[in-house]
Amino acid sequence: MQLLILRHGHADAGSPDQSRQLSVYGREQVRKQMLRHDRDISATQVVLSSPYVRAAQTAEIFAQATAATSIQWSDDLVPNGSLRRVEALLQQYQASNVLLVSHLPLVGLLIDYLTGETATSMGTASLASLSMDYPAQGMATLHWNHYVD
Repeated sequence: MQLLILRHGHADAGSPDQSRQLSVYGREQVRKQMLRHDRDISATQVVLSSPYVRAAQTAEIFAQATAATSIQWSDDLVPNGSLRRVEALLQQYQASNVLLVSHLPLVGLLIDYLTGETATSMGTASLASLSMDYPAQGMATLHWNHYVD
């Protein structure tokens, strides 16, 4: 499985947290990252996203450039989601190319969990590429983690 992990773009302040929207700058970040990696994301078959507004907006922008026909929403992808539940979620999909859109701290912790790395940092709209034969703890290789320039 090729797994792209994307942190949502910069969001406006506000509450409740799940209703915060992408800022104008955040939308620009996401589009810039999408254009930079159009080749990497075009083969995406499954898009998984947190239902929080800023993540959903990020996923919708990215999904336009993928082969996926829809976005799968998961409450397991919220900021403090369970790593084991995300692992189980990934194991449900037979797709070879998956895009996952979520938040801090989950995105950094998930990369560490899947690769055995430590203290992975993900700025807004950061995109990381991992590969693994099977989505499980310690089974992935991190190929790159790109911040928006």
